[in-house]
Amino acid sequence: MRRRGRKLTEEERALWRQVAATTSRRAPPAPVAPEAEAPPKPFATPEPDLPPLRILKPVGRSKPQIALPPAPSPAPSGLDRATETRLRKGRKEPEARLDLHGMTANRAHAALNRFISQSRAQGLRLVLIITGKGGPAAPRAFGDPSPGVLRREAPVWLSTPPLSGMVVNVSQAHPRHGGGGALYVYLKRKR
Repeated sequence: MRRRGRKLTEEERALWRQVAATTSRRAPPAPVAPEAEAPPKPFATPEPDLPPLRILKPVGRSKPQIALPPAPSPAPSGLDRATETRLRKGRKEPEARLDLHGMTANRAHAALNRFISQSRAQGLRLVLIITGKGGPAAPRAFGDPSPGVLRREAPVWLSTPPLSGMVVNVSQAHPRHGGGGALYVYLKRKR
């Protein structure tokens, strides 16, 4: 494609002819690398007489030669299998619920302590704690808690004294009871 623009002056054309005359159309020969000297050989150490290597091929289906450690068993939930299955499938209805939406962390912690203590005193076994999933991240001042503080902190509060002595199990609620924004708390029997 030709470039349209100004025309070369006679002086520029003469200069171009001089430059073009000094070049050739052939590619320059490739530079020849000086031959590298072979590195000096290290002192040869006599190798001991070793038997030749044998490659063992598996025949058919064989068991692995290395025994793997057993997979770690899940932490005991404190619930029997039937109760755990009913919770996981959302077939067990919570007897009471606490909604922590809109509370500050301090206020929510106090309300949770009070609610769990009262529920256990009444002989309730399964309660639902609604923490919410946390709102979208919004610009916050330095040091402000991130969204989802209650969702993150509620399991910690339930696993530390005084609540840990009243709780058998904490698990995520079934979607019909709030899913990721709610927790099932299974309480110990009142004695």
